[in-house]
Amino acid sequence: MKKFVLAALAVFAISAAAAVPLSVSWAEGKVEFQKGTAWKVLNAGDKVESTDTIRLGPASYVELSDGRRKIVLSAPGVFALESVLKSGAEKAAKTTGALGKLGKLVDPKAQSSGTAVAGVRGAAQGADSMVWATDSESPEALIEEARAMLREERFADAAELFGEGAAVAEGELRDSALYSRAWCLASAGGTLGAIKTLRAMPAAGPWSGPRALLLARLDLDTGAAAEAKTVLQAALAAGTLSGDDAVLAKAMLEEAR
Repeated sequence: MKKFVLAALAVFAISAAAAVPLSVSWAEGKVEFQKGTAWKVLNAGDKVESTDTIRLGPASYVELSDGRRKIVLSAPGVFALESVLKSGAEKAAKTTGALGKLGKLVDPKAQSSGTAVAGVRGAAQGADSMVWATDSESPEALIEEARAMLREERFADAAELFGEGAAVAEGELRDSALYSRAWCLASAGGTLGAIKTLRAMPAAGPWSGPRALLLARLDLDTGAAAEAKTVLQAALAAGTLSGDDAVLAKAMLEEAR
């Protein structure tokens, strides 16, 4: 987890330099940038300046990067990139804390044994002697294999396997795998994939509370404060959040105002 913390803070670190070019690594839906008084369509591979303004339509997403910093937007609206970058470091710190708390749900064995979700790597982790499940079609086997990868901090690989498990699982097990996939994607820097996964999950059921907290946190990071507010209010009203979870939800509600 320490590696993720350092990586997240580095991604959102703000420099005092002048405007720098940003590359569009992902654009989906209606994504535009302002050129004078006109709006021009943005596609993956295009470049803008960190001082430019971006506009997103409904059901649209964009990801931009200068190689160090990353901007992800997931809601309709007009966004000044410079302002988004300036708030990035503070939001990254909050997201790191939320991921650390919510990650305990992804691997119950790690939680019950008192070890960190992302443990030591290599032989010390027991990788050489690990027995892998042979029934690759079993959702339980896929999920256990994904958890093993997660303990080695192989977040992207774990996310892929959680996704495979979700595809063949049903009910609560499917929701568990989807939530775990979203958490791993967020930990690997795949914010857009995490948001899409969470938005596709049911808003009710045993995993509705964790889903609401993680989705709201990522929403706040990507300009979707309105959705964060709606999701959190619904979860609190339904009584699915209590104790520290309710405290976290109320803090994010304040941030969403």
